[in-house]
Amino acid sequence: MHLNCPECHTPVPSDGVNIVKTIALCKSCDNIFAFEEELTTAGLPAVIESPKRMKEEIYHIPPGIEVLKIESMLEIMINWRRSGKFFLLFFAIMWNTFIGFFILTAFTAGGIGSAGIFLALFMIPFIAVGAHLLYQSIGQIFNTTFVTVTNHNVSIEHKPFSFLIQKDKHFAREDIEQLFVKRYSIGSTNGNPVYAYNVVMTLKNKKSHTLIKGLRALESARFIEQEIENYMNIEDKIIRGEWQDDILNKNK
Repeated sequence: MHLNCPECHTPVPSDGVNIVKTIALCKSCDNIFAFEEELTTAGLPAVIESPKRMKEEIYHIPPGIEVLKIESMLEIMINWRRSGKFFLLFFAIMWNTFIGFFILTAFTAGGIGSAGIFLALFMIPFIAVGAHLLYQSIGQIFNTTFVTVTNHNVSIEHKPFSFLIQKDKHFAREDIEQLFVKRYSIGSTNGNPVYAYNVVMTLKNKKSHTLIKGLRALESARFIEQEIENYMNIEDKIIRGEWQDDILNKNK
């Protein structure tokens, strides 16, 4: 059986295939994909290491996260000040400092007139972006996010700030099908990319919703996914679009 990447259709060599997890890595376009359906179509058995767990269990609680678990409720508390670095705050300060310096220099050189009014109007979007970044960074310093799972629903609440940062969300427990982690780039430091992770939930109607975004540690995102799935007795499955690099290298 030959395996081709579904994105670029390039043949995938054997060293990019994890037959235990039935996922593969295309070295041409860096696409990570599951190929269980291809095995079934070819009449081959889909070999999976465990019918329940496809990712390594995280037994210790990551920094900045607290867990309260009782029979009728699971509550995960994320203290953003303790759980992540202050990349956004640093970027917000640099952005606002640059914009402020530019405006001050322009007005000092040209004075207040028609050119100054035009400059003020031109800078409004940049000032708005700076204010939004500063608001978000303040939220990361002071906010705590509460993920609460009960017998009836799953709630995500952000206190004391939620507006413009992360909105509170509520879902019926019976509508939830799966959770997974996505990675995305938030910038670069010294030429190296800086990544953050989202915990995403899919519903039985196939719609996806981001539960938690902006986690700086993959371990924190995986832990939240793991605790909710275990509490709700959701069978862990690999989802298209999930960040799978750490999974691909397990038991290879």
